[in-house]
Parts: sequence; C-alpha cells; structure tokens
Amino acid sequence: MTESSTHSAGSGIAFTHETLGQRVGFGRGRAAELLRAEAERLRAARAMVIASTRDTANADRLAAVLPVALRWTEVRQHVPVDNAERARAAAAAAGVDVLVAVGGGSAIGLAKAVALTSGLPIVAVPTTYAGSEATDVWGVTDADGKRTGSDPAVLPVAVVYDAELVGSLPVEAAVASGLNALAHCVDSLWAPRADPINQAMALEGARALATALRRIVAEPGDGAARERALYGCYLAAVAFASAGSGLHHKICHVLGGTFDLPHARTHAVVLPHVLAFNAPAVPDLAGRLATALGRPPVVPASGPAAAIGALGELYRAVAAPTALAEFGFGAEDVAVAVPRVLAVAPPSNPVPVTAANLTDLLTAARTGSNPAAPAEVEQAIREQALTDRVVAAFDRAADPRLKMLMQALTRHLHAFIREVRLSAGEWNAAIEFLTRAGHITDDRRQEFILLSDVLGASMQTITVSNPANGNATEATVFGPFFVENSPEIALGGDIARGATGEPCWVAGTVSGTDGSPIAGARVEVWEADADGYYDVQYPGDVSAGRGHFHTDAEGRYRFWGLTPTPYPIPNDGPVGELLAAAGRTPVRAAHLHFMVVAPGFRTLVTHIFVADDPQLAVGDSVFGVKDSLIRRFDRQPAGTATPDGRDLGDRTWTRTRFDIVLAPEDR
Repeated sequence: MTESSTHSAGSGIAFTHETLGQRVGFGRGRAAELLRAEAERLRAARAMVIASTRDTANADRLAAVLPVALRWTEVRQHVPVDNAERARAAAAAAGVDVLVAVGGGSAIGLAKAVALTSGLPIVAVPTTYAGSEATDVWGVTDADGKRTGSDPAVLPVAVVYDAELVGSLPVEAAVASGLNALAHCVDSLWAPRADPINQAMALEGARALATALRRIVAEPGDGAARERALYGCYLAAVAFASAGSGLHHKICHVLGGTFDLPHARTHAVVLPHVLAFNAPAVPDLAGRLATALGRPPVVPASGPAAAIGALGELYRAVAAPTALAEFGFGAEDVAVAVPRVLAVAPPSNPVPVTAANLTDLLTAARTGSNPAAPAEVEQAIREQALTDRVVAAFDRAADPRLKMLMQALTRHLHAFIREVRLSAGEWNAAIEFLTRAGHITDDRRQEFILLSDVLGASMQTITVSNPANGNATEATVFGPFFVENSPEIALGGDIARGATGEPCWVAGTVSGTDGSPIAGARVEVWEADADGYYDVQYPGDVSAGRGHFHTDAEGRYRFWGLTPTPYPIPNDGPVGELLAAAGRTPVRAAHLHFMVVAPGFRTLVTHIFVADDPQLAVGDSVFGVKDSLIRRFDRQPAGTATPDGRDLGDRTWTRTRFDIVLAPEDR
C-alpha cells in the first residue's frame, strides 16, 4: 500500500513517499503487441477477458493474441456485489490464471473485485481516461451504498495504453472521462497523503489533460491529443494512488454508490465546487494548479481566483456537464447524501467540512449554479478578469516582441498591485515621484538611470543580457556618466588630465575565451575624481578622468588613471529621498569603469573594484559589485620607480592588473 506524508522539519521539507510498482506499456497502435508480451511474461495459459459490450470490437482484436479461457461482458458501473460474485465464480470454474480488463473504470473495477478475493494478476487495457488501472483502490456497491478500500492485490501488474483504443470514444464521453481524471489531479493536491512528489505528478497530469481535452473537442480525430490525454490520466491516477482519496472522491463515491449516478459525469460536475470550496485555504497550490491549467504564474494571493477561473474557462471550452440534477439527483437527495459524506470526509481537508457548507456545495452542484466562492475569492476573480482584459488588449500588436513585452509587463505590474494591495494614494505618490524624477533630469543628469540602478533593474538587465560563457569577464552597470567621443590616448597615457586623486597604473590584456589575444580592441575607461565627481558634474565643458585607447598586437593595454574612491550617487533628488526612506546608503563602492569593443565579440561594460575598500562590506548602492571584479590596488611608496619611468615626485601611487576576457558575439 502506498503511504506518504509531509511535514515541516526546521527550514526544510520532510516526507515519506512510496510509489506503486507496475509495468506500463505505452504506444499508439501497439496494444496487441504489448498485451501479448505481458501475457508471455506472466506465462498466462487461461485468460479471462473482461470487457463490456461497448468494447466488444477492441476486446475481440486483443483476445486474438491471448490464450482465452473466458470472455465476460456483464459489466456495470460501481461494480454491484452480485455482479462481482458471479464473475468470481466464473473465473474459478474456468481455472483462470490472469485477468485482462479492456475498458474503462467499470471493467477494470470488476477485474479488481475478482482479484481481491482470488489474488489473480490483472493486465489493464484502458479505453477511457478513468485511471483505475494505476491505483490499488477497489470499490463495490450493495444496498448500503459503495464500499471502497485499497489492497496491493488489486493493483494491475501491467497497463497497456494505446491511443487508438480511445479513438472511438465519443467527444462527450471523452470530456467527462478526462475531467474525471482531472479530478484525480486536483484531489491529490490536498489529499490525506499528499506530498511534493505526488503533487508534482498531479500538476503535470492536469497540464496534459487540460491541453488534450481542448484539442479533442476542437479536433476529435486528433490521435496525438488522445495520446496526451492517456498520459495525463496515468499521471493523475498515480498521484491519486499515492496521495489517497480526498473530499472530492469521497463525495462522488457516496453519490455514485447511493444514487447510481454516472461515474465520470458526476466527477466532472462536482470538481469545480470542491475546488472553489478548498482553494482559498491553499492559495499557493491553487496558483500552481492555475498555471497547469494554462494561466500565467500568479502571486499566491491570487491563486484561488486564478484556479477557479482557469477551470471555469476549461469547462466552457469543452462544454462540460454542470448539474447533477440532469442525472436525476433531486433536492431531497442532498439531505440523504450529507451525513454519508460527513462520515467519510477526510479530517485533513484544507477546509473543515460541516453539514452546512456541504449542503451548500451539493445544492450548487445539483442545480449547476456557479461554484460559491468567499467574498475575497470573488474579489480576486474580478481583479484577475481585469488583468486578462488588459493583457488581451495587446493581442493585435503588429510587433510580436512588443506584444510579449507589454503583456508580460501588464501581468507583473498587476500582480504587484494586487500582492501589496496598493492604495490609490500610494499609486498617486508613485506617479508624483516619477514626475519629479523627470523634472530633475537634464542632459547632464539622468534620474531615471539612477532609479533603475538603485532598484537593481539595471544590474538585472545586464545579468540577463550577458549570459555566462566560460571564463568571460562579468558585466556590470553602465552608470549615468558615460560620454561619447572621449579623448583618445596612447597606450601608457594618462586619462586624469587634471582630475584630482592618487595616480594609479592599470595594465592588462584583452583576449577571447580561448586565450587568444585580441589586437585593436577599443577600451573606454572613465572614473570619478578623489572627491567623487565625474567631469560631467564639473562646471563648464571639461573632459577629465576618461579616455579611450586600443590594445596592441598582443592584446595588451596600459594607462595611468586615479586610484578609485567611494562616492555617493546624486542624492539630492527623488531617488536620494527613496534611499534615505529605505535606510540605504547612496554610496557606491570605489570603482573604475571599462567598456571594451572588438569585432566578433560581445561588447563588455564592466568595472573593477578596490579590494580593501570598506564600502564593500556596507554595500554598493546600485548592486554593481561582483566578486570576480574585485582587484587589489597595491599602494607604492613615494619614490618607487614607475613601470614607464614617469616621475611622480613625492606622491604615492597604486598599481593593479585587470585581464579582460571577451565572450563571442553570438553568445
């Protein structure tokens, strides 16, 4: 028997999970071949083929590859006990040594009833999406209703899946059967033995089923869609076998066993109501389910509404059944069903089940009214509907990249507003903040770049745009102080040109990831002076602390600059106010800017940072620091000979080395 459970263990996850063991053969058009192989593996000599008259054609074709001792066609849903007993007696009289069930849940359920008392092995060949073939759950019905249990003896030892066998299943039946399988997925998310493994299988099963059912309705002859539905139903059944029977299945077993309601269609009708009942208590799981059903990822708070809405969309797309009254379930039957469900409802259900809320659920399912949802879920549904409308408004954008960008931006912006429950006053304050950022921006100061930098957006964009490539030098933020057409200097020249600060000798090489030197690479460098100011912040038209040069034939470069020092970004505007309000430093760690351009290579924008700068421990205001870019700047005493013989008099100076590796342009 499968057992699994999950509980918190400190900051981690702990669970026990056991997966049932059986062989699964899967292949379109291969049913006979796979079935023959299973019969030979089991050394079957006298097979009992169980199939209803609906599956006579399939059973005839498959029986041709078996040593058949008995054909059994008396198959009824919910497996009445008297039917099971007749089948057991017939199997014993015929000396049967293997049971081959061809059909849906009723045929496989009857085979399980025979195996329960005889121990005979079962090979299941599903022709619907019921999923009974992958579980160790049995059920029989008598005058007192439906009894279920689990036993290893009833788990089919092998399952043969062939999409051709479900190809003739009418669309209406395929939809009901597929939604029955989907109910296995949903119930498994919070069933008594739910754990991360069976939840993952349930969500993948739900994804496959939702996709397949839409396609089956749109194109009934699509064999690939039928095949995907079988794949989804198997995952659903394995998840259900592991997680156990949740509230949904307890309800449906009572309804089927007590009132003889049609199995698959009953599951289809009840599912949305149980989802609406439980989803508000498990918003994260509900959100994951919504994504599996085709919705974009949502924040947990929006999970219940997204899941309920996504399931509703699926039901409308496939014209699913919606009311138990259509099957003869009357108003008076609700009162009969409630105490029977209460007696078997799992105590672990996310929402405690009471006579009152269960009556409301069954009444809504009987009449086909929209699933009742708490006010907060209804509110979330309205919010999600607005997001969906705005996203759809960009569907006709001629530029596919623009469409993708605007739809993703809309989803994330709306998700942020909903997650933090943004007030109108706060939104107006944000607009005012942006307005002030625009007013302070001019051709010498870009407040929006500062905002992008302090929010980490600049750094994240750079990280995304510069994927890792072996030993290639990491990129970092561009910053607001780059200037086009910087002065060209000779190798070994000085970029300071009047800017104040301690001299610094910088040398290195530029190469490709294979180590080959890159000659003629253009290297731009720029930096602040000792007081933290760039030349663009000086009065007048001054160029200092910046320049560009080209590497020599061996990819080498060298120049004089200034030892970098920490400095604050401009903080007299709205961005500075934001940093102060957040208790964050406006100071940037000491750094020197580089931009390297060479044909055939990805342009690199990066910095180097000073290893012993105390600001590294405090943090960089724009998140530009990367460990691989930290370098030692070794201080040299006054009078120490310089690499190029330059006379610095009584001044100290520093030196550092920075070897640059460029990634190929196509990476």
